[in-house]
Amino acid sequence: MKKILNLVVLALLIIFVNSGIVSAAITKNFYGYQVKKVNIRDFSSQLNDAIDSYQSNDKVRPLPNVPNGYIYTDVNSTYFIRLYPANRNTNIYVVSNEKYDVNKNDVTETLKSWGYKYSKLDDKDALKEYKFDFYTLARKRKLGNFYISPDLVKPLKTGMKKLNNRMAKNNKKTSVFPYTPDKDPINLTCVDTTSYYDEDAKISFLQREYRLKQKENKYVHAHEYVVANRNKSVATVTVTSERLAGLKDVTTESFVDLDRLDLIDTVGTFPPVLVMTAGTSVLCSVPNWIRLARITAESKRYANALPENYKLNPKNNMRILVLKYKDDPKPLKFNIKFADGEAYNITF
Repeated sequence: MKKILNLVVLALLIIFVNSGIVSAAITKNFYGYQVKKVNIRDFSSQLNDAIDSYQSNDKVRPLPNVPNGYIYTDVNSTYFIRLYPANRNTNIYVVSNEKYDVNKNDVTETLKSWGYKYSKLDDKDALKEYKFDFYTLARKRKLGNFYISPDLVKPLKTGMKKLNNRMAKNNKKTSVFPYTPDKDPINLTCVDTTSYYDEDAKISFLQREYRLKQKENKYVHAHEYVVANRNKSVATVTVTSERLAGLKDVTTESFVDLDRLDLIDTVGTFPPVLVMTAGTSVLCSVPNWIRLARITAESKRYANALPENYKLNPKNNMRILVLKYKDDPKPLKFNIKFADGEAYNITF
């Protein structure tokens, strides 16, 4: 424990020394807007069409391997822009390397020219999640001119991981829970809704994506599937997926990755943008069992096994709750068989 505390002190010294280098001209430049009554699919389609129609204009370009992510550059500024679903609305998250007028800039002028109503994004949970995504992408060097400092306290995190493993090694591991129908209401923020109807199978699908309340929302979102049988025959439904998050995965991720404390949560006013972060909480020297218990309680409901050979009667529906990793959400694969021998494989 003494060794870990020494690492904390050393990390703080390193951070404060580095902060003096960039403290001459630093400001916080994280902004969010919500565009009303247009979902992310329609908005992103219009934005991409606009970018393609102005091929000679290199101010804004999509970022490879960053869904709905863009970089805007001109002689004076650099913006990172990313679109996020907000159910029937679209959220726009902006990180800038300069202090700019949040009411009159290229983003707001574009929204006005397209006739969209928008407002400042005040959802604190969403803003925290988007900022974490930005830090993750910046550390992976996926944001062009935006750079982020290395994790200055990685040795501390490694030490904490070893300590946590020692303290938790005698805990009983959680097994996979069998699939059971769940009809209780979901008290989470819905961030996106999509649907699909298969005309041949006469099966409809409704998918809702939710932001979790506890810390695991940095890595995973909860997904609800409602499958309705519009066929005249009983459907036997088996569901699989290439990759879903289980309860063990969620608790391990949240347990090891302690609360991040951004000691210098700022962006420099000159490109390349440099964001300094500590990368971990210097206050958590022991595991936070209360928070871990809350994470486990919330995630457990969405960590059941997928249904196998489930009998779905005509004019009835079934609900499937799963956890998907935000960075790589995989669809569900439905194998649906009817008594007359007809079978369908549907991915959604």
